[in-house]
Amino acid sequence: MDIQKINSFITLARMSSFSKAADELYMSQPALSKQIKSLENELQVPLFHRGKKLTSLTLQGEYFLPYAENIMASYYQSREHILQIENLEMGRLIFGATNFNGIYLVPETLAAFKNKYKKIGIDLTINSSKNILDMLVRQQLEFIILSDYIDIDPKKYVSVRWHDDELQLVVGKNSPLFGKNSVNLEDLKGKLFISKDQHSSIYKFIMSKLEFPFENMLFISCQEAIKYAVIHGLGFSIMSTRATFLEEKMGLLKSLPLEGYSFKRGINIVYEKNKYLTPATLAYFKLLGLATQ
Repeated sequence: MDIQKINSFITLARMSSFSKAADELYMSQPALSKQIKSLENELQVPLFHRGKKLTSLTLQGEYFLPYAENIMASYYQSREHILQIENLEMGRLIFGATNFNGIYLVPETLAAFKNKYKKIGIDLTINSSKNILDMLVRQQLEFIILSDYIDIDPKKYVSVRWHDDELQLVVGKNSPLFGKNSVNLEDLKGKLFISKDQHSSIYKFIMSKLEFPFENMLFISCQEAIKYAVIHGLGFSIMSTRATFLEEKMGLLKSLPLEGYSFKRGINIVYEKNKYLTPATLAYFKLLGLATQ
């Protein structure tokens, strides 16, 4: 089976258009049609419904898609492994991280990694925990970095603790709470709590610790926007002290413990069990002080 045909099939399935897929693949539409037809002949089933405007997968195509994605993932991973065998002189480090981890924890480690392995490229995807988990399942990422309160299937994945993190209540310099060393729930009455939306993992984590909602809430999807909203006195939030370190040093924010509550979490490295990890990934894990299973 031709790997180029598999890649063309996946691209067409994603684009739902022969013209768009051909442009994406830098080939002519007749050449793409020929590849898809050849693959269908090889499998002896139709893979696409060909419409005038859109092209959609047949039932057989839908079943074949995850297998095709696995084939391509295995191909790219094996190629990376081969490239990296000789002293890590070639190849790429391919992984994903959630927003907090990708912004506040990972860059420092990548600087150290790049200083040691100058010829290894780095592909870091920063996205929601759901999206990077989906990419891990589809084998588009070799490993991911996320908080320990995210559910992981222990039968399929290894989850190794890398870092301990603590969240605290955060207020701006103009808040009446800024001069305090700690706060209690009574101090927060009538004040606006700013958080990511109710479906976000961080919101669910905070609420699982408090076991009740604040009376007055504002939801903002971006963590940086939340931080600036707090700086400008709109309300308070609960954030990692790593995310507010610079602003606290500048006197714009202050992190305060909430009396009677703890918001500690672990940051984990997650990868598939019984998987051949590339030398670049193993080298990165060693730099982080992790032992693989």
